[in-house]
Amino acid sequence: MQKTEHHVPVLDAVRGLAILLVLFIHIGGNMPAPKNDAWKVFGSLTSSCWVGVDLFFVLSGFLITGILYDTGQATNFFRAFYARRFLRIFPLYYGFLFLLGILTIPLDIEWRSREWIYLLYLQNTHVMKNVHSAAFSPFITIDHLWSLAVEEQFYCVWPAMVFFVKDRIKLMKMAGLLMAGSMLVRLVMLYGHKSLWMIYVFTPARADSLMIGSVLALLFRSDAALQQQLKRLAIFVLPASVIVLVILALPTGGLSFSSKNVIIFGYTIIGLASAALITLSLTSGTLGVAINRPFLRWLGKCSYGIYVLHLPVMQLLLHLHTVTQIEDLYSNSWWRLLIVVSTAAFAVGLAFLSFEFYESRFLRLKRFFRYQFPEPIVQQPDESVAAMSDLSYAVSAKGTK
Repeated sequence: MQKTEHHVPVLDAVRGLAILLVLFIHIGGNMPAPKNDAWKVFGSLTSSCWVGVDLFFVLSGFLITGILYDTGQATNFFRAFYARRFLRIFPLYYGFLFLLGILTIPLDIEWRSREWIYLLYLQNTHVMKNVHSAAFSPFITIDHLWSLAVEEQFYCVWPAMVFFVKDRIKLMKMAGLLMAGSMLVRLVMLYGHKSLWMIYVFTPARADSLMIGSVLALLFRSDAALQQQLKRLAIFVLPASVIVLVILALPTGGLSFSSKNVIIFGYTIIGLASAALITLSLTSGTLGVAINRPFLRWLGKCSYGIYVLHLPVMQLLLHLHTVTQIEDLYSNSWWRLLIVVSTAAFAVGLAFLSFEFYESRFLRLKRFFRYQFPEPIVQQPDESVAAMSDLSYAVSAKGTK
């Protein structure tokens, strides 16, 4: 028997919010140094938007764990899961790397054998120390692909753990231990004087966000009374987490991923805030309506492509001679902002075309890899979050992802 799939549009909107935050940080990152208080506030806000990646991680843990737990009895569990992940993630990712290979000479790319690191999703490890330190190209960077490596490594380990353990309580305990272990890894790396960037991108150091999402998915697969308790808890956790993060951001004029306190416990707080946001999006009519906007759902649908393409496309456009001429003629922050936002909009449009005419062709093949269950199978109620289908962010990151 095949598993019936269900779509939860509000989670597309949450994904859209996450990619919008990612766009903001790179819009702000391509702006000149602020010269007045208004632009300083803008810079502080955009520099804090890296939290969108953590929202992606929590959402990915939530959706992937839900899929894995709901399909644990499938006779084709591993084949269906990995085939579907393959169709969602690999075509765009490897297609993008292939395009970069073709453009190596025009973009003056110096691979230095790094192509193997990216092909194997190891760009967030110490396998090759110059992955991020050595210049990639004078025109573009692909450092943002580190989060896709985190997600892919998560896919390599977590499905087997869910399949062989199966028990919901044991899985939550295991996820809790992994969350604690992740915080310990960050402490060891921090006081071992490891690179702050490496702490930020290293999968064992970032696993708490994925595990928070995983625990949330397992909690949602309990009775309605516990789901109501989750809602009440989320109403407290979301504003409390935001207040703590604001306090952490004040000393540095923005929430810095390399701040000592953020590294030690800030990542976990961001994960909890993200989990609370997801919970309220699903259970609170007020927040659900507020966030469930067509524009955000549209962004969420294209979020994987946006994540992969936006930064190199923006950087490449900003290097065009015509763009630099316009900047020379109208040299002020407002013109620069207009230009940078325009490049981001172009990248979003390109990602939409990628989804419609490239990625969707592979996604349609998922119908050949539906989960198969032995007879008889107990169907879960359609309205239950436990019946959610494969809405995962490939990312992304993967996607972004």
